[in-house]
Amino acid sequence: MTGAKEGDAQAAGGLRNDQVSGGVLIALALVVVWFNREFPVGTLADPGPGYVPLLLACALGAIGLLVAVLGSRSQSFAETEWPEATRALIIMAACVAATFALERIGYRLTTAAFLVFFLGVIERKHPLSVVMVSAGFSLASFYVISVLLRVPLPRGPWGF
Repeated sequence: MTGAKEGDAQAAGGLRNDQVSGGVLIALALVVVWFNREFPVGTLADPGPGYVPLLLACALGAIGLLVAVLGSRSQSFAETEWPEATRALIIMAACVAATFALERIGYRLTTAAFLVFFLGVIERKHPLSVVMVSAGFSLASFYVISVLLRVPLPRGPWGF
């Protein structure tokens, strides 16, 4: 019976999950290449700021092509159920909110709030562990990135 269902789905045609995923990866690679055209690539001996992003975009495009070409046995995209769609949309909305909050309230507060939301609201972890992980990660990652690596991060209006 399973073999008949697979045969019917293949006969009906349509895109498969892996083909859609591969296409999305290829599209993302093309977007990176498009935006990367602003930066000089340089040479292998003297790479410019656009060298590594171009290299990564080419690798991403090649992987996307492999996934799309070899994805003929995956489930039909039209038949795919999305039980976690609401959760995924909430996570995407939180990422967008964090993007806008980063410059306004600073890296440490944004990261802490982001982790409190994910760990406390989405994952429903114990409140003490949520506070400890959120505060610890936001402070430790700020120290590593800003102090040790000397990469400037937004501090927000309160200097924090």
